[in-house]
Amino acid sequence: MDFSPAAIAKRLQVVSELIRTCLSLADSSAGEEMLKIFSTRIKTVQRTSQLIGR
Repeated sequence: MDFSPAAIAKRLQVVSELIRTCLSLADSSAGEEMLKIFSTRIKTVQRTSQLIGR
């Protein structure tokens, strides 16, 4: 695994983009539908809802 500053910066950028994408999806109507489908995973659903301010 590459631990150079450039490689680490790139990985952090990718993680940041993934987080933004996931939160954006969770805040959409598709995200609301997924919350209904996967409501049995209550702890994860609660954490996601808190993150997006519901």
